[in-house]
Amino acid sequence: MAAPRLDFWYDFASSYSYLAVSRIEALSQAAGVAVRWRPFLLGPIFKAQGMESSPFNLFPVKGQYMCRDVARQAADLGVPFRQPGQFPQNGV
Repeated sequence: MAAPRLDFWYDFASSYSYLAVSRIEALSQAAGVAVRWRPFLLGPIFKAQGMESSPFNLFPVKGQYMCRDVARQAADLGVPFRQPGQFPQNGV
């Protein structure tokens, strides 16, 4: 019988994807779950919703919170994190 499989959807430029990517392999191995990596682009999804940029740029308070939130979670996980100078980064 094949191991259960998890489809893991992520964007290379997503700060929250970064946190998940940093630990998904160890967690999936511990649970006996195979991971199928499924990259996608958030930019076209935002554009289809009428946004020309990341919602974290369009709503500055949301962006500031995201930066603090990701830094806090990264510190808790022991994962290095540095906010890029240009955000969002192009995931292509």
